[in-house]
Amino acid sequence: MSGRPLLRLKIPAQAEALADMRQQLAAVLATLELADRERERIVLAVHEACSNIIRHAYRNCPAGSIQLDVSKLRGQLRIRLRDRAPPVDPSCIRPRDLGECRPGGLGINIIDDTMDRWRLRPLKHRAGNVLCMRRRLLKEKRK
Repeated sequence: MSGRPLLRLKIPAQAEALADMRQQLAAVLATLELADRERERIVLAVHEACSNIIRHAYRNCPAGSIQLDVSKLRGQLRIRLRDRAPPVDPSCIRPRDLGECRPGGLGINIIDDTMDRWRLRPLKHRAGNVLCMRRRLLKEKRK
C-alpha cells in the first residue's frame, strides 16, 4: 500500500478480535485532525467491513485472517482489507434499502456514508478479496 503507513494489523477472522482492532485504529486516527464523530464513524465502517468479511466471505470459519493496512497519502486516509476467503462477486455487494424494516445489514450503508470511495476486488488467481476504502482528511495536527 502506498503512502505513509499508519497501521498494519493481521486480524484473526473472529468477531472477538475486532475490539482490539477498533482500539488500535482509534488510537491511530486520534493522531489525525478529525472530529470525534468522524473518527468514530471511520472505526465503525472498518468494523462493519471486517464483520462482513468474517460473516459472509469466511462464513464464520475462525481459521481465516484479515490484513488491515492504513496509510495516509496526499490528504487521504487509505484503508485496505485483504482476506484469503473465496472470491466475492462485487456486483452482489449493495447497500440495503433503508425502507426495509429489519435489523442488521447496514454495513455497506455505513461504509457508503462514511467513505468517499470504496472498491471490492476479488483476486482471480488466488483465494481472497481486497477492499480499498478512501476518505479525505484535513491537515494533520501539529506536534
